[in-house]
Amino acid sequence: MRFLRKHDFTLLLCLYFFLLPIGKTLWYPLFIMAIIGGAMFFKEVRTASLEQGTKWILGLGACIWIPAVLSTPGSIDVGRSMVFVGTYPLFFLAGYFLYKRLKQGVSIVPSLYIISSIALLWGTLAVWQYLDPTNPFGPGGSHNQGMHTPNNTYYDGGLMMGVIMGSLFAFISISLWARGHFVIALAAGLFIVGLCWISGTRSSWVSVITTILALPVVSWVRGYRPSGKAYIGILSLIAVVIFAGSWIIKQPGLSSKLNQTLVVFQNPSLESLDQALSGRLDIWIDAVAIGNENPWFGAGVNNYRYAAPLVESPAGVRWISEIDDPDSPHKLQGAAHTHQVVMETLSGAGWIGVAGLVLFYIMLTRLTLNIFAHPTLLATAMVLAFWAYFWPVNTHNNFHGGWVNAWFWVWLGLAIGSYSSSPKPSKETYPA
Repeated sequence: MRFLRKHDFTLLLCLYFFLLPIGKTLWYPLFIMAIIGGAMFFKEVRTASLEQGTKWILGLGACIWIPAVLSTPGSIDVGRSMVFVGTYPLFFLAGYFLYKRLKQGVSIVPSLYIISSIALLWGTLAVWQYLDPTNPFGPGGSHNQGMHTPNNTYYDGGLMMGVIMGSLFAFISISLWARGHFVIALAAGLFIVGLCWISGTRSSWVSVITTILALPVVSWVRGYRPSGKAYIGILSLIAVVIFAGSWIIKQPGLSSKLNQTLVVFQNPSLESLDQALSGRLDIWIDAVAIGNENPWFGAGVNNYRYAAPLVESPAGVRWISEIDDPDSPHKLQGAAHTHQVVMETLSGAGWIGVAGLVLFYIMLTRLTLNIFAHPTLLATAMVLAFWAYFWPVNTHNNFHGGWVNAWFWVWLGLAIGSYSSSPKPSKETYPA
């Protein structure tokens, strides 16, 4: 028991990552984090003096939770809205646990190496699937995700490897760089970029681009001015990525994803835009309509699927179907969710929710700039991992669903925890 208590941060965080592709088992480590985090939070509240990091985590969380609470009384399905409203504090406490442990001085480094090893395992299996159609996870085609393949021989993988790797690209490569493993960091970054490409998850492509575009801002804030050799190295790396990507993306299966993305530039029209967005344009049109018809508090968070059919003249008619369940209070259902955080918030929590989301991103931007100037790059790696997925112009899974809720609080807890840890002289060194 003493060993478990001493290493609870590393064990629970790594177990969470290991279980990500394996059904609902990932909730177990999160629940334990929430229990421990709850005891720690209660202890801090009793002191009547909240730490600065706790204020950050409470303030950011409130921007999302309060509008969700306000949307519940008028929700078209109070039960579904309450699932999010009721479980949100548990995920918050899991994030608080991660924040507090880092604040207390626990090192993220052992978790970094273990999570990197897990990512290497996932990536190896995904490459196997891409190269060998007879692999045990089934033929890949446009999506090569190995253990994360849906309904594979062993379990339902959920098709989330690309999403996960999009955040791990920032976390692993920048953290390894911060530890002085420059060559390994570059190799890991290239490997993960390749995995995002072959995963077929285009939101992960946006995640990688978001991280890369943020690096010059990080350098500027930290006062780092690359030398001539560094510029040559950076340009060479970009050239390798472009060359390798142009070859990989033209391979059978993956080329269809690229063509789908570029069709809007080849033939600009609403139809081609909808095709590039994987048929989501009418979903977003209905999300805006739901928000306009319920302007203050929306139709209730986590309820897009039941709110869309109720829109006057819905655009997404093709998504609407009858519910064959006599016990259901709803007769019709639409798409499961909007696949976009702003649209999900607008339809679920109205313009009050959007205002809360805007405030959240303003506060997060301020925190991010502070983190960029932090003595260690480790904090930067974690906050960029958050931005990589939750960048507001990206596409997302159900923002009010459990999986995304957990992803939200894991990275936010890690980022604020690393930032809140006692500043120490920077041990990073940069190549000439």
